[in-house]
Amino acid sequence: MGNLTQNSVLRKCLIRLKLCSFRCPLTDHYTKRLSVGSAIALLVEAQLQQRESLADIVLNLETNLDLQAFTGLSSIHESTLNRKLNAIPLAYLEWLFAQLTQELKAHQRGAKGIKHFGKLAPVDSTTFSLPKVLGDWAFYQDKTKGVKIHTRLLSLESGCHFPDEIVLSTVGVSDQQAVNRLVTKQDTTYIFDRGYVNYGNFRRWVEQAILFVARLKTKTKYTVLREREIPKEGLITRDADVEILDKVSGQLFQVRLVQFSDDEGKVYEVITNRQELTAQDIGEIYRCRWQIELFFKWIKQHLATVTFHNHHPNAIWVQCYIGMITALLCQLIQRETQTLLSPWNFLRKMRYYFARDWDSFVQTLDIEPTRRSKGRQKIPKPAEAPPRTGDKRETVKIIVS
Repeated sequence: MGNLTQNSVLRKCLIRLKLCSFRCPLTDHYTKRLSVGSAIALLVEAQLQQRESLADIVLNLETNLDLQAFTGLSSIHESTLNRKLNAIPLAYLEWLFAQLTQELKAHQRGAKGIKHFGKLAPVDSTTFSLPKVLGDWAFYQDKTKGVKIHTRLLSLESGCHFPDEIVLSTVGVSDQQAVNRLVTKQDTTYIFDRGYVNYGNFRRWVEQAILFVARLKTKTKYTVLREREIPKEGLITRDADVEILDKVSGQLFQVRLVQFSDDEGKVYEVITNRQELTAQDIGEIYRCRWQIELFFKWIKQHLATVTFHNHHPNAIWVQCYIGMITALLCQLIQRETQTLLSPWNFLRKMRYYFARDWDSFVQTLDIEPTRRSKGRQKIPKPAEAPPRTGDKRETVKIIVS
């Protein structure tokens, strides 16, 4: 795998993945052309440019000299790339994902968290459907077939939210089964929706001093131990210390319950073991859970994650990892430029400048507009015309065929 001949935006993106000359000792032992490193580079480039098929990836390689220089390939057949998806080792992609998360954390080394809440970590999953026949290996029920990406989104400060841990599974794996692999740190507050209600987990986290804010189901039973004072104004309707029974172990545990409503009057009940914050703070922490929904929406709309080129199990997991790695890569490069553009506007601009020089691309970021719009001007209403006199004319109706 060679080097690019110019300092292009494409090179700046791919060089961060440390793929130069990478050959997997096992997978690439007999490979003459398409190595694991080259395949990953092609797939990441396809994600960034939203190429929807293997044919598009192949045609782009044939016409993109920069990409040829980086991968060491002038052309490749679709079937070769298709087979390579089955052979790319997941362990290397997992390592690559971890490396990018560490680089993002290094960029935000001084971050102390969201406001005075500290580090927050919304946890949730998103589902990708598979075709009826080719996805039969991921069957769940009612003819549902698909895979899940269980994600822990790390929020280090306002505007800095990125996944730092993921678990891949079929849709038959519940969120509660995967959550213990995502909840591992004591210096982070985890945020959960109702899909993660598990009283055994809540009890263990209380005992292990793992901080969390979790929404309860409407039929949850608890015993109120003490009512706390709530503000006279605002959306908080209840703040109390409660006791909940874990029926599996038969043990009781105590948590804090906060009840609040949103602007539309919808009522939420959440429990937490954060005692030092106000009830308003707890409600605001739970609202931060929306960041993970925005992240899932972003990768599905602006990357090619939802397009699977090969429906073999290993190929599906590879493509899921590639999508998440590409999302991390976008955030890392955006933070290096220190641009004020939104993630979507940055990605869109990067796509158009992909073959251009990196320095010229950076110079175009956050350029002040030469002409500032004064906004939509209010047009004064015309004065009422005096009533017309004389004969009324018949309305003219013309149909152009």
